[in-house]
Amino acid sequence: MKKQFIPLFRALALLAPVVFALSACTPVMATRGNLLTNSQLQTIKANTSTRADVVAAWGPPTVVAPFDNDTWYYIGERTAQEGVYAPVVLKRRVICVKFNRSNNNTVAEVSEVSPDQARDITPASGSTPTAGGDYNLFQQFVGNIGRYNGATPAKQ
Repeated sequence: MKKQFIPLFRALALLAPVVFALSACTPVMATRGNLLTNSQLQTIKANTSTRADVVAAWGPPTVVAPFDNDTWYYIGERTAQEGVYAPVVLKRRVICVKFNRSNNNTVAEVSEVSPDQARDITPASGSTPTAGGDYNLFQQFVGNIGRYNGATPAKQ
């Protein structure tokens, strides 16, 4: 009876590392933001749909333009990541919705922003100065000795 299980255990012992190695090659798919489909885009019509219709169909916007509350952006992307490698963007979509405030907040225009308009930016390397000094752990500990003396006497 025991001799029958030995080949089975050997096969499993050899097969298990192969299965684990192959499963590690499966990319992890992630969708971030609000990646609208073509059928979702068809639900909103210019000069007919309102802000409420847009929110009901697509949800709240990803970004509202900072200087124009009548421009909404829906931004989404789908990425794939294999193992420890950096994620690769498979699909990215930016939809711009402009509203006409003078016409009962109806949609004036729905357009897709071209990926060619994207620009890489370089963050500033400096740091913002703050009040106070830079203290290490020991300086902070020694500086707090005697600062907290327990209960203070009540004022009369």
